[in-house]
Amino acid sequence: MKIFFAATIALVGLGTSSCKDLDPPPPPPFQIFIRIDSDPGRPVAGATVSRNNKALGTTGPDGRTMLTVTGAEGETTDVTIKCPDAFTSPVKPTSIRLTRFADKSKVPEYTVSCPPMLRRVVVAVKAENGPNLPVVYLNKVITRTDVSGAAHFALEIAPNTQFQVMLDTTEHSKMKPVSPSKPFTAPAHDEILVFDQKFDVEKVRAVAAPRPNIPKALN
Repeated sequence: MKIFFAATIALVGLGTSSCKDLDPPPPPPFQIFIRIDSDPGRPVAGATVSRNNKALGTTGPDGRTMLTVTGAEGETTDVTIKCPDAFTSPVKPTSIRLTRFADKSKVPEYTVSCPPMLRRVVVAVKAENGPNLPVVYLNKVITRTDVSGAAHFALEIAPNTQFQVMLDTTEHSKMKPVSPSKPFTAPAHDEILVFDQKFDVEKVRAVAAPRPNIPKALN
């Protein structure tokens, strides 16, 4: 009886093992490219991509990383992008769809933007009739106009920051308007901003000197 019972268990175990061997293998994981740019055509290296607080990859010099994700065909999952300190990370996760192309050599790719925290802004000054004027930014003289009234300077500034630039006419009392200023708002991209100002210069009228009173010669 014991021998029969042991043989029965062995046969059951063999049958179970055979059924498992007949099960199809699990599908391979999905591969997905994530590309991260600061601006179109400007890749960001060193950004990390995570899923459920687990790092999946870090972008290289080309701004790309390959993710290997398990799941079901057609399933949508979220990944979190953490950009380097000089860039702004996306507030919301990026949703990616697990799918495969018919062409096995092609892999789905998602592009994510990590804009710079600071933008380069060049302020160009064109001061007609305004040579050698101090250009004031944040209450400091940052440059001066040349003999033609032109000047420029560059700023590293956060997008949407408001600032103003002034042309100081204190040294030129005959110029109008007096020390004009112009407000600016830093854009969300690198840009050249123009301060175009025309000055009127009061002309000093020449006063004719009185003629000397020379007595006539007596005959």
